[in-house]
Amino acid sequence: MSDKIAIFVSVKQQVNDINSTLAGLLSELKELRRTIDSLYAENRSLNRNIDKLLKENRELRKRLEKYEQPPKDSGNSSTPPSKEPIKAEVDRRTKSLRKKSERPVGGQSGHEGTTRKMVETPDEIQEVSSHYCMECGRDLSEVEGVLEYVTQQVDLPQIRPIYRERRFYKKVCSCGCCNRDYAPRRRGGNAIVFGKNIRAIATYLSVVQCMPYERLQSLFETMFNVRISQGTLANIVREMLEKSRPAIALIERMIKESSVVGFDESGCYTNGKLNWSWIAQTTYLTLVFRGAGR
Repeated sequence: MSDKIAIFVSVKQQVNDINSTLAGLLSELKELRRTIDSLYAENRSLNRNIDKLLKENRELRKRLEKYEQPPKDSGNSSTPPSKEPIKAEVDRRTKSLRKKSERPVGGQSGHEGTTRKMVETPDEIQEVSSHYCMECGRDLSEVEGVLEYVTQQVDLPQIRPIYRERRFYKKVCSCGCCNRDYAPRRRGGNAIVFGKNIRAIATYLSVVQCMPYERLQSLFETMFNVRISQGTLANIVREMLEKSRPAIALIERMIKESSVVGFDESGCYTNGKLNWSWIAQTTYLTLVFRGAGR
């Protein structure tokens, strides 16, 4: 009987220990839940702050885009000038890339100036003097003048066309050979042709200065008093291109053999179709060419 009572007391003690342990675990569990709830609330607050910062970051990036990545125009991309906004074109053409200097505008102190020097043998000499007295009107043609000062005027001569008639003679040798020291006349060719100076000026203004044929035609008629059709101007430029083929081939070969070459492109329209104008350049060579595609 005593043994049974002893066992009963031991089991009761174990039950009490389990209840105490469970109570402690429940208390810890509640504390953990409070900690988790607190961390959850803190995490939500941090997420809201992150969303707010991300939104501000997007807005700031959008505001900085116009400084870091300016809108594309014909100056920084392949966009043709006809496709860029008018404001972008005006800004690009009027905005200077030079940084503002602290020095005053104009010649700097201590800078040695340059003056155009007079030539020793001028082409013309004009004597300028008075022929009549400004007060009494007396004739001064017999009065010897005293040199007061000398100036020189730089000007261009009056431009007028020179019509040079060329007569071609053939000579028949006693051996019967017909000698012609000139190219045979093309069948249907015009008796009036343009000389090398006109052809050189037309090619230079068209190719280098990019002057349209219509304006080039007007310039020749207005300044040089030479009437020349746009078709003739186009033929002149085309003939000069054919004569330049060997030089162009040499430049192209030398550029291909160069270790460093710079390239650039620009869109252009030919007969309403988009073409591409390319430029390849080294330190000493430049080649400009056009292609229908990239």
